[in-house]
Amino acid sequence: MDFNEDKVTEICSKSIIFKGIDKADLKKFFTSLIYEVVFVKKGELIIKEDDYIDYLGLILDGEVNVCKYCPDGSESLLSKLQSHEVLALDILCTPSKSSFYYAYAVKPSFILKVDQRILEKNEIVSEENALKIYENIIMCLANLCAKKCHKIELVSQKSIRAKIMTYLCIQKKNNKSNKFKISFDRDQLANYLCVNRSVLSHELSLMQQEGIIKFKKNEFEIIE
Repeated sequence: MDFNEDKVTEICSKSIIFKGIDKADLKKFFTSLIYEVVFVKKGELIIKEDDYIDYLGLILDGEVNVCKYCPDGSESLLSKLQSHEVLALDILCTPSKSSFYYAYAVKPSFILKVDQRILEKNEIVSEENALKIYENIIMCLANLCAKKCHKIELVSQKSIRAKIMTYLCIQKKNNKSNKFKISFDRDQLANYLCVNRSVLSHELSLMQQEGIIKFKKNEFEIIE
């Protein structure tokens, strides 16, 4: 896949980091920064725990899982990132820039890596754009914080049903509807909720039989 300057600019214009910046300004902005587009194969690690991160990642195309690994080797899924979403900003903004999670490609992916100087004011094209980017970065970090709070809320629930309902209620609120699609498949949802896949499927079936929810694959409805 060819990611020329125009295509990179077009995709980046849809990212939260560059929200509100004119495409012409954004294209000019990239001429002042060091960046590269890297291809990552399915299953390939992008970030390992304790890696030093000196770039901001943006997914141009593909899908990335962010996770931690438990002592027994099992995976605890933290988040799923798709096209236009940002990778490693939370690491880049720490003093040590040392990774505290793993990230790997769920499918063949193209990642834009922008040099850490994106955070330095003197590398920004204009004061106006600098302010917009800093505001967007704060918004992005706030969203990451909210997602981590939701994760803590989920894993704090004692029963599998409580974890499922907490997750689904969060999705309902985010989508402002009782009907919504989730981004996880069953394996990913089980990892995210920190439960066994077969137990999750059994509990979902029971909840559907009891008239609490309806679902088909990744489409869900909470019955009022």
